[in-house]
Amino acid sequence: MASIEPTTDSVAPRYLLVQVGGQRFAWELAQVREIIPARNVTRLPGSPAWVLGLLNLRGTVLTVTDLGVRLGLESTGAGTVVVVESEGRALGVRVDAVLSVATAAQAELEPVDAARAAEGLVSGMVRMATGPAALIDATALCRSVLATA
Repeated sequence: MASIEPTTDSVAPRYLLVQVGGQRFAWELAQVREIIPARNVTRLPGSPAWVLGLLNLRGTVLTVTDLGVRLGLESTGAGTVVVVESEGRALGVRVDAVLSVATAAQAELEPVDAARAAEGLVSGMVRMATGPAALIDATALCRSVLATA
């Protein structure tokens, strides 16, 4: 289990890069609380296929979603859970792999058109020397999942 602790030595935005269905995605590091190994969850009857279920994380019940299924991508079914926070609520997001952390000095943010925004879940593209990544809007993802779970 790894904890993401905010640092005060840099004001440049940093991004956590992950892989899902062979594609790269990113979150602003300030929205990431921690990264944990994928584990069994308790399925919620009647919930959408992209809501995997509930997970007890140190006494806190956490809803877990599969980002690949949510975005219509093929995912491996194993992987890692990234715990993101928005508006005081936490959500577990299963991804295939966690790749790295990049700073804004290594990245350039570009807007995306509505057709590529994946129902408002993608807020832009982060272009880095290592390649592009779609920037996931943690607030939109939390709202869409927690409203249906």
